[in-house]
Amino acid sequence: MNQLDINEQLKLRFARPLGDFDARRVVVWHDPDGEFEEDFDKLAAEGFDGAGVADEVMPAGGGFPRDLRFLKAEEGVMFLAKKLIARDDVENDILLYRKRGKGKVEGDWLADVELYAESFQADRFSLLATELGASNVDAVRDALRGFQGYFASKARIKKFHDCMPEPSSVEDVEVGVLAALLGAAGPEDASVGFIVRGYMRSLLKCRENPADAFDPFAKYGADEALSNFVARKTGFTGALGEPSSLEALASHVLVSAASFVLPDGALSGLERCISKQHAPFCLSIVRDWDRSEGAADLYEVARIVEESCGLPARFAGLPLDDIVDCDVFPCINEAILGGLMVSLADGADRAEEAHRVCARRKDLAWHNYVACYFDALDAAASLCDFRREHAGGFHVAQAKEVWRAYETDWYRADSFYRHLCHSFELCKTKPRPALEGPLRSVVGWAENLYSNWYIEGVNACWENAASSQWASAGYIEGVPRERRFYWEVLPSCKGSAKNAVVVISDALRFEVAAQMARVLERERGSVVALSSMQAVFPSVTEFGMAALLPQRDLSLDWETGAVFANGMPTATTSQREVVLRATAADARALRVEDFLDLPAEERKALVKGASVVYLYHNKIDSTGEKIATEDDVFKACADEIDSLCALARRLTSEVQGCQVTITADHGFLYTRGELRECGSLDKGDMPLSPVVAGKRHIVARADDAEWAESIGDPASTLFVEMNMSDVSGGRYTGLAPHRAIRIKQPGGTRNYVHGGLTLQELCVPVLSFRRVRSGAKGFQDTQAATIRVLSESRRITNSLFNVSLLQEEPAAGKVLPCEYELVFLDSSGNEVSDVVKAHADLTSDNPQDRVIKVRFSLKAGCSFISKEAYYLVARDKSSGVQVWREKYRIEVAFAPVDDFGW
Repeated sequence: MNQLDINEQLKLRFARPLGDFDARRVVVWHDPDGEFEEDFDKLAAEGFDGAGVADEVMPAGGGFPRDLRFLKAEEGVMFLAKKLIARDDVENDILLYRKRGKGKVEGDWLADVELYAESFQADRFSLLATELGASNVDAVRDALRGFQGYFASKARIKKFHDCMPEPSSVEDVEVGVLAALLGAAGPEDASVGFIVRGYMRSLLKCRENPADAFDPFAKYGADEALSNFVARKTGFTGALGEPSSLEALASHVLVSAASFVLPDGALSGLERCISKQHAPFCLSIVRDWDRSEGAADLYEVARIVEESCGLPARFAGLPLDDIVDCDVFPCINEAILGGLMVSLADGADRAEEAHRVCARRKDLAWHNYVACYFDALDAAASLCDFRREHAGGFHVAQAKEVWRAYETDWYRADSFYRHLCHSFELCKTKPRPALEGPLRSVVGWAENLYSNWYIEGVNACWENAASSQWASAGYIEGVPRERRFYWEVLPSCKGSAKNAVVVISDALRFEVAAQMARVLERERGSVVALSSMQAVFPSVTEFGMAALLPQRDLSLDWETGAVFANGMPTATTSQREVVLRATAADARALRVEDFLDLPAEERKALVKGASVVYLYHNKIDSTGEKIATEDDVFKACADEIDSLCALARRLTSEVQGCQVTITADHGFLYTRGELRECGSLDKGDMPLSPVVAGKRHIVARADDAEWAESIGDPASTLFVEMNMSDVSGGRYTGLAPHRAIRIKQPGGTRNYVHGGLTLQELCVPVLSFRRVRSGAKGFQDTQAATIRVLSESRRITNSLFNVSLLQEEPAAGKVLPCEYELVFLDSSGNEVSDVVKAHADLTSDNPQDRVIKVRFSLKAGCSFISKEAYYLVARDKSSGVQVWREKYRIEVAFAPVDDFGW
C-alpha cells in the first residue's frame, strides 16, 4: 500500500465530483484528541502545496475545482461558524476542523452540518480504513485499532489487503487478520472454513510444540479473536494452544461433522465431541478441506481423531448401510472393506453388496488411498458372481461348443482372477494393517475357487470333449488353427487393406486381449474385432512362433529342440523374416523396440513398402518365465495392454488405412498359490523312453519301441495323448498332463507355465484394429456416458438429502466412462451445497443396474428463499464444462447458529 498521507487524503476528498444536487463540498475533520491541530493551522495559513490563503480561503486550482475555506469550530465561536457555513459562505468548499469525534450530535450547534457533511479523521486507523477501501470507515477503524500490533507492518497490511480488499465490518477485519496470519493467498481464502482448517493444519505442523501455532496470534493481539471465532463457528470452547489442542479441536470438528450424516446412536459415548447445532458447518469444513490442496493434512488429522476416539472398532461393528454414505473418516473404508472381504472368504454371497459399495465409495473421500483394495474386493465379488452363475458346473459335450463357451463367457473368470491378483500386489505397496488379514483371507478363498473349482472344472470339460480329436488329429474341428494363421486367419483380418501389420505378443492370452479390445473400442473411428484360434501343440514359443509364419511344414530337431518352418530356422527375428520373404518378397519382421527406434518417416515408409510386417514383443513371457519376476506376470499383462494399444494407435495414425492384427504364440497358466503335491508329476510318473519335456508337455519319437510300450503303462493315464503327425512327417507324438498339473523339473518357475492343453494355454487371441476416417462410411465417434436426474421431485426440504441419477447408456464400446461433479447453485451461481462426484462407468445393459445415488448436504449459513430458483448442475470433471442443470426449489427450515458466509 502507499504511505498514508493526510494532505493527499484531503486533496482526494475535494477533488471528487459533486453529487447531482450538490453545489459544494463540506468536510468535517474530526480530531477528538487535537493531535492534528497544528497540521490544520499550517494548512489554514499556507494552503495545500503552498498555494496560499487569503482571508482563510485558498483559491481554486491545482486539482481543487472550487475555492476552499479553512474553518475551525471552537467553543465561543460556534454561532459564527454556523452562520458562516449556512449564510455567509454558501459557494466555497469548506474544511471544518473540530476537536470532537463523529456521532456526538446532542447539544451540538453544528449537528445539522454533521448530518450532511462528509467526515474525515486523520488518525492512523481512519486513514488505513480509507486506504483499505472500507465502506464503513468508523466500524472498520475501531476494529483495526484492536489489532494495532498486526497493522504496524506494511508487509502485513498488504497481506491483509490481498485477502480482504474492501472490509466493511468488524467481522471482515477479524476474518482478514486471522486468514492472513494463516497464509491466505486471496479473497477466496477469507472464509470461516479456511481459518478453522488452517489453524488445525498449523497445529499439525507444530504438534511437538502447539504453542508455536498459537503464539503468532497472541503476538499480534489476535489470540482472543481466534478463540472466540472458533467457538462461535464450530462450538469448540477448549484451549487452542495446549498440547492436546489438535486432538481436542479436530475431534470436535470431525466427529460433529460425522454426526450429521450418521444415524442417531452411531456415535453414542462421544457426545463430548459433538455439537449438533454446529454439525452442518463442521461437515462443510471437512468437505471443503478434502477438495483443497491440504487434503493430505486432513487425512493425517482424521487418523489422529480415529485413534483417540476408538473409531475403527466402532465403525467395524456398525451395519453397512449405516456407514456407507459417510466419508469423514478414512477408517470407514477399512471397516467396509474388512467386513465384506471376511464375509466373502467365509462363503457368504455378498457380491451384490460389494459391487454396490465399490461403486458408491468411488465417489467419496479417501477412495484413492485404498483404491487397490476396492479393486480387489470388486474382482473377488465378480468371481463370486461367476461361481453363482455356473453353480451347476461346466457341462458341454462338443469340443467346438466348449471353445465358444470359453471365448464368450468362461474366460471372464481368468480376467477376474488376474485383476484380483494384480490388485493384491498393488496393495502391498499401500499397506493398511487393518486390511492385511481380510485381504489375504479373500485372496485365499479366491485362489481355492479359481484353482480347484474353475481351472479343474473348465478344463475337465474341455479334455472330455476334445481328447478324442487330439489323439486322432492333433486339433479340434470348427475352430481356426494357428498353423493356418498366415493363409486363412490373416487374410480375413486384412480384408482390402493395403498395409497389414501383425503384432505378436509372446504369451498374450485371450482374456488379456479381450480387455485390450475394450480399450481400443474407445478410439474415435476405430473398428475392432476379437476372435481366437487354437495354438499348436506344444504351446511353447518355439512352435507357436513358427506356426504363425507362412509354412506348409513344421519340423523339430530332436537334438537341439529347434523348430523349422519349410526347412528354415525360426528362432530369431531375422530368421523369421527370411521365412516371410520366401512367400512375400517385400515382407518385414522386426522387434517392436527396434521398430519404434526408427524415425517416424522411416517407420511410415517401412509399413507402406511391405505387404505385411511382423512385429514381435516379449513382455509377458519374459516376465513370467523368470523365478524372480513370475509373480509380476499380471502387472506385465497390464503394461502390455498399455504398450500394444499405444502401438496400434501409432500405426493407424502414421499410415492411413493400416490394418493391425494383434495375436500371440500361446497363452499361459498362472496361479499365485503354492501347488499341492498332487498337482505335480515327478520323474517316476514319466514315460520310460527319452523325451523332450517341459513343465506342461512331453514330446517323444513315435517310432521308438520303448515309447510305444510306455503308452500302455499305468503312467500314461496321467497324460492326455496329442497327435503330432503334422510335425516332421509324423516322427513325433506328444503327451500333456491333465488339466493344470505340472511336471516337476529342477529350477525354473512353478506358478507360471505353458506348453499344455488347457484353454488358457491354447486359446490364442486374434484382435484386428483399424481406423475409419471422420465422415467416411462406418465411422463411429466416441461420446461420454451421460447421466440424468431420475428422482421426480424437484423440491428439497432437508439439509441432507439424496438424489437418484440414471446413467443413460452402458459405458462400453464408443461410450466412454465419464466422471461428473454435481453441485447446487443459486441464481447468482454461488454454490449452496457440497460438491459430489458421480462416476458414469457402469457397463450393465440393465438400466436398473445403472442407477447412481448421490448424497448432498446444503451449506450451513446459506439463507434459502422458497420462491427463488436453485439449480442442480452437472459438470464434466475433466473439462469443467457444465453439461446440464435442473431447476429446484429449496424449502429448508434451517436457522444457522451464526453468519457462516461472508
